[in-house]
Amino acid sequence: MLAQFDNPGKFRRIEVRPLNGTIGAEIRGVDLSQPLPDETWDEVRQAFADYLVVYFPGQPITHEQHMAFSRRFGALMRLPQLHSVEGFDELQIIRRDADDTGRVVGENWHADSTYYECPPLAVVMRAVTVPEFGGDTGFLNMVAAYEALSPKLRSVLDGLSAVHSATRIYGSAYHAQNRKFSSASARTDLDIAAGDREMVHPLVCTHPVSGRRFLYLNQVYVQRVDGMTEAESRPLLQFLYDHCSRFELSCRVRWARDQVLVWDNRAAMHKAIPDYVGRARYMTRTTIAGPRPA
Repeated sequence: MLAQFDNPGKFRRIEVRPLNGTIGAEIRGVDLSQPLPDETWDEVRQAFADYLVVYFPGQPITHEQHMAFSRRFGALMRLPQLHSVEGFDELQIIRRDADDTGRVVGENWHADSTYYECPPLAVVMRAVTVPEFGGDTGFLNMVAAYEALSPKLRSVLDGLSAVHSATRIYGSAYHAQNRKFSSASARTDLDIAAGDREMVHPLVCTHPVSGRRFLYLNQVYVQRVDGMTEAESRPLLQFLYDHCSRFELSCRVRWARDQVLVWDNRAAMHKAIPDYVGRARYMTRTTIAGPRPA
């Protein structure tokens, strides 16, 4: 395993500091306020493919620069439940006010918007206002989670699919709950039928860049295994959720003002850690459109 601050030999134009031996790395030596030369961009993309989560400290970029950097990864898309920055429809907001007592956006392990036919490929997030401590984000490596399963179970999962929907986020299951999002942190006026619409994706997918297999499920959007009842699905899904959330498959990123972070929304899950009660948090994000999982 590389030491924390050993720069992997393949990188010549950027400094890469892995967070651990499983997932996540800090990148230094780039200025995101300027277009990156192709050779530097190629190394950033390679680090992103290797570590699934990469972040860049000390990047006081504008909204326009945030979006320009994001478009190097692909076309931008909007998520319906998030507010947008005024004048920038594709630049959306993650916000929690100091007095907010509603549900925390992203408080459970998930990948974003897997209820779409073509869910997001990646997310580029910038910290604008963050607490002096607390409010970290956790990430899980779903490639490592798949590879840690027995060959027999992998062979079973390879033939299964899961049913996804946004019912717990803005559909009928959300409206049946007592605890809601505040109107400042998320939109609360979305169509319930759209939230209940279901989409089927493979339970195991192949990463289009690395070619490695990864588990593709999360407890926010998955409703059941396709072809099974919820009761039949529950033991298998719960085992997989518990397995994926093992500490050794994760990293935890601490935020600082003007930090920019990119995560792979296909092969990594993430979770907001809501341990900053009474303090405000404001971040901007872009969402990169992706192909249908396969």
